[in-house]
Amino acid sequence: MWITADAYADDSSSTGTDANSSVTITDNITDTENLLGSHATEVSDAIAKTEKETGVHVHLLYLSSFNSEQTPQKWASTVLESTKPKANTVLLAVAANDGNLVVAVSSNSDEWLKQQKTVDALSEAAQQQLMESTPNWSGAATAMMGQIAKSKKTSTSSSTVTIGVIAMGVALAAMVVLVVVMVIVRRRREVKKDSEAEIEQASEDGQESADELQEDIQETSSEVDQSGVRE
Repeated sequence: MWITADAYADDSSSTGTDANSSVTITDNITDTENLLGSHATEVSDAIAKTEKETGVHVHLLYLSSFNSEQTPQKWASTVLESTKPKANTVLLAVAANDGNLVVAVSSNSDEWLKQQKTVDALSEAAQQQLMESTPNWSGAATAMMGQIAKSKKTSTSSSTVTIGVIAMGVALAAMVVLVVVMVIVRRRREVKKDSEAEIEQASEDGQESADELQEDIQETSSEVDQSGVRE
């Protein structure tokens, strides 16, 4: 069964049954195989909680088959982007008959959510619930949302550490600059003090030389006067 992008868009908020199978369609869930069954409300509540706590919008797509020549990842990404999703939107698409499960993240998401390691973690969390003897379809959705919360928390902690390291680096750089400035100021004061001392010493030496010259002149004058008297 093929589901168009329009059937998955946010404005398709209805619940109904087609001629072939029970279909659950809400703002966030398209379940053509009724795999969620009585857990649909529980999963919807989990979607609302995830959005409130993490800011991530979750959409679930349960089909019998993707019926596409594209790879599941490419197909899911194309479907998601065609809905013009909000920032930080995650799509969990499941093809029950084909055994395909894929997680797609909108291209306008934050970096932590778009990272491949995050997408892989979300896929693994959902996949584990479907590897039981009886696949837990609703559990796959809630497990993925639980991993979203964990990844968000890890991202926030990493950001805090990064900010702390940057702040420490800035403080250290400021301290180094302060030390350098203090050294320069002290050096300038020492140079100024030495210069003043040299000037003072030169002044004293000059005064002594002037005094000695004055004494020599006086002595010479005295000798001349005495010589003239003798004559």
